[in-house]
Amino acid sequence: MTSETRLAAEAFLSALSAGGVDSLYAVAGTDFPSIIETYEKKTGAPLPKPFTVPHENLAVSMAHGDALHSGNPQAAMVHVSVGTANMVCGALNAIRDGVPLVLAAGRTPLTEHGAAGTRTRFIHWAQEMFDQGGMIREAVKWDYELRDAAQTEDVTIRALDIACAAPPGPVYLSLPRELLAKEVPAGAAPRRRTRMSEGAPDANAIDRLAGAIRTAAFPVIVTSNAGREPEAAATLAALSEAWSIPVVQFNARSVNLPFDHPMAIGFDTRDLLADADLILSIACDVPWIPAVTRPLPTGALYEIDRDPLFQRYPLRSFPAVESITASPAAALAALADALGLPAGGEKLAAEKRRGEAEALRRRRLTADGFDMSRLTAETASAILAERLGRQAIIVNEYSFRTEFARFREPGDFYGFTPAGGLGFGFGAALGVAAAEKRAGSGKAVVAMLGDGAYMFNNPVACHWASAAHDLPVLSVVFNNRRWGAVRNSTLAMYPQGAAAAGNGMFLADLSPSPDYAAICRAHGGHGETVSDPAALPAAIDTALAALAGGRQALLDLNVTD
Repeated sequence: MTSETRLAAEAFLSALSAGGVDSLYAVAGTDFPSIIETYEKKTGAPLPKPFTVPHENLAVSMAHGDALHSGNPQAAMVHVSVGTANMVCGALNAIRDGVPLVLAAGRTPLTEHGAAGTRTRFIHWAQEMFDQGGMIREAVKWDYELRDAAQTEDVTIRALDIACAAPPGPVYLSLPRELLAKEVPAGAAPRRRTRMSEGAPDANAIDRLAGAIRTAAFPVIVTSNAGREPEAAATLAALSEAWSIPVVQFNARSVNLPFDHPMAIGFDTRDLLADADLILSIACDVPWIPAVTRPLPTGALYEIDRDPLFQRYPLRSFPAVESITASPAAALAALADALGLPAGGEKLAAEKRRGEAEALRRRRLTADGFDMSRLTAETASAILAERLGRQAIIVNEYSFRTEFARFREPGDFYGFTPAGGLGFGFGAALGVAAAEKRAGSGKAVVAMLGDGAYMFNNPVACHWASAAHDLPVLSVVFNNRRWGAVRNSTLAMYPQGAAAAGNGMFLADLSPSPDYAAICRAHGGHGETVSDPAALPAAIDTALAALAGGRQALLDLNVTD
């Protein structure tokens, strides 16, 4: 190799860095020698920061959390077919959450002898597949196998462009070992990312929506993820305040509206749409659940999103009057301009709605009363929300009750993905911590997990990565010794059935419970088990002090029903 050439592996990594990727979360294998050689040469070329990760789902989840918090695409690379298999769950989470990732995998050497990087181990025969990308194809926007080392840079930049194009999501690239080891020309002007622009929302459609809102008696906005764009969250707050439009943050994945905003009326549409004569769904794949929402919404449904039909969902039958294809930020800005400020009869109607929204908020807050003498998911969430305040970023994998929190800004909170692929929260929190560390921020990062979710997160791998990469996070395990989703679904379908006689615990019982706190302590962290709600505030303070001192922490909460 001369100064005029470089390894294709270096072209790949350099293109990732030039394209905005900060981190490479790597689960290495026999396909990685040229990747490793590139990093160890230390040529001074900008490359993504490498993280050694001991499980593929963790690598994807870390990249996912990093991309969420940093706003930049990130990359994970794994080992050939077997690594790709472990990557699929994380890819499903990313595609449904609209997160731009480059998911890469080595590919078993193409040749049996001769070329640099050819097959040298017995597994190189067994690990080859006819269509390695086929197993992950439905979980990504685009997949490709590199076929010519000279095209490495072009292919990598194309992968990034597609990952970031609206609506964003993961892409998959397989890289044969011989091609990564080939020399390719160096010194030419690097290939640049394509500057992409989104189309403006249809002005006529915005005007029709604005007219419908003006004449509606009780319009309601439902959103899950408008807060992914801070500009959208700010406009939503101003618009809902000016027009007194109640907002339901159903299955919230971001802070769409400050949780204590006067128009933030709740987190479940079940009981909040009965009086709505207009429903505006913004960045929300499921605005209500027809089988359980009573009465069914009868108001006109309007939708706003980059893909308001969610075309990758095989079945989705919400009867929208109009679907506006645009980013939430652009559409809300246009809608705010079209509406202006209410006047005359519109102002009187807005004032009436404000009173109705306040009544709904009071009803929700009154319903929050509960027995603080027992440690339940509700009491634990209330104490955690009060104690953590604004000093922490929370990644929630199911168990934390968001209705007790008072998050105010996008970036304070990340909810579980719509795909529901367990094993996301701990890794995503580590990725958020990596982004925070890169930005020089001092906020604590907290992963809220059920005990089942904690096990799905491959906790030994997660705790190891936390210690190895100096990414201290606090893991809070809501330990009820069961699969809550399984039990609750069974009891909901068969409330008087045979399963109910066993309290719905068949195939949902996770007892006996191991000492989760000890797993954290085994990795040099602080671990504590809490059973008494009175002891929880001090335990939280101790855990946060451990984080401030550079040690990870875990609180194992023995919660009851």
